[in-house]
Amino acid sequence: MAEKVQSILERMVPPLKDLRDRGLFTPTEIHAIVERRRRSEYLLQRRSAARLADYLRYIEDEILLEKLRKLRKEKVLLERRPWNEKRGRKRGHNHDDDDDDDD
Repeated sequence: MAEKVQSILERMVPPLKDLRDRGLFTPTEIHAIVERRRRSEYLLQRRSAARLADYLRYIEDEILLEKLRKLRKEKVLLERRPWNEKRGRKRGHNHDDDDDDDD
């Protein structure tokens, strides 16, 4: 059982390294992800039948992780944009200062 779990976890290494390299997760967070996945895989691979709750918990963990990944990706993309694009403005003339109307 341990060899099967280890094999599954080893296949997860490249995507996790990519998340780390892109700055979406810290090495400590990656370690926590691996430990959570290891625990879940052992529950699913145990000799007694895996329970539906084990599958559902694992799926829920992965859904939450994906939501967090998407949020962090958006944040990283926003931080890389130039200042004027972040604020939704273009540099240049401010039209609010125009006094073309004769009061």
